[in-house]
Amino acid sequence: MQRNVLGALGLEILLIAIVMTTGSGGQVRHGFPTPPEPAVHEEAQKSQERKLPIPRTDGVAMEREAKEMSALAASIPGDIELMKKGLLPSDALDKLKRIEKLSKQLRGQIHR
Repeated sequence: MQRNVLGALGLEILLIAIVMTTGSGGQVRHGFPTPPEPAVHEEAQKSQERKLPIPRTDGVAMEREAKEMSALAASIPGDIELMKKGLLPSDALDKLKRIEKLSKQLRGQIHR
């Protein structure tokens, strides 16, 4: 009886080993997978870059806006001094809004 138990146990271990080794055969990877092709080929990308027009910035307008923004910014410290004394200049908020608008315009012209 002990021989039958050992024989059955040995047979079970052998079957488990066979099942485990045959099941893992599909998981073996042979080398690295090939990467997919680029969505846009280099030649097509270069031709698209050549077709894009070079944006021209209006230097005179940029200089004018920069000078206006500088003048407005220079007047702000005086307005702050008046605010410390309890006086609110009526155009202080308008100046700040105009500075913000000019800075956005200049930034947009530079990034074009």
